[in-house]
Amino acid sequence: MKTLEESIAAAMDSPEEVALVPYLPYILQDSWELGTPSETIINIIQKHCKAYSTLRILDLGCGKGAVSVKLAAELKCKCYGIDGIPEFIEVSKAKAREYGVDILCRFEVGDIREKIKTLGKFDVIILGAIGQVFGDYYATLTTLSEHLNPDGIIIINDAYADDSIGFPHPLVLHISELLRQAKKAGMEMIDECTDSPTNYEEDYENLKKRCKELMTKYPEKASLFENYANSQADEYDALVNRMICSIMVFRNAVK
Repeated sequence: MKTLEESIAAAMDSPEEVALVPYLPYILQDSWELGTPSETIINIIQKHCKAYSTLRILDLGCGKGAVSVKLAAELKCKCYGIDGIPEFIEVSKAKAREYGVDILCRFEVGDIREKIKTLGKFDVIILGAIGQVFGDYYATLTTLSEHLNPDGIIIINDAYADDSIGFPHPLVLHISELLRQAKKAGMEMIDECTDSPTNYEEDYENLKKRCKELMTKYPEKASLFENYANSQADEYDALVNRMICSIMVFRNAVK
């Protein structure tokens, strides 16, 4: 199994650059939401769930907690967020206090691959734009479904390829293969929201600015930061032009 640092690097679209992980809080300091739009998640939960205030929501790889904090503020539900970067969790806790939902939100530093083994059942499990941390879709949905209440849903923010084109990325599946793996895991996709990444230009300009600052501060590591900035530009091009960005909703298949 990959180390936590390797897993974080892969989740941040920089799988070969584990050395970059300690600098991610600085590079991403200008963005609170990291990849998954909170409003879309709120709308999905309002559509597919009831009795919002009784919901127990698990936010795996929660980043800086934007999704959990906004869910708690809007729906008065209980949210439990886990992320491997301590600085992100500190921001999450501060934002929960700022929004007045710290009594509803619990945030914790940890490796979600290990933490999941000790957790109980939830009504909603969110995997927001962190890639194949648990393995392929069969492994991911099999693992998560063990912690899902019978009527619960799993929300995954990811990208896939249309069956009519080749593979645009080594870790991106064709939609037919994705659905095949979901069915094998006893799950079905009941809804999705497809859209290109939002606010990318502003987020990317901030990221590039911070990378340049680090290049000046640590000239011996300049290539590390330059390569990351360039890889993010390539990633966005692939997301917009060769992949389908999707927020997918899964539930236990009706038998």
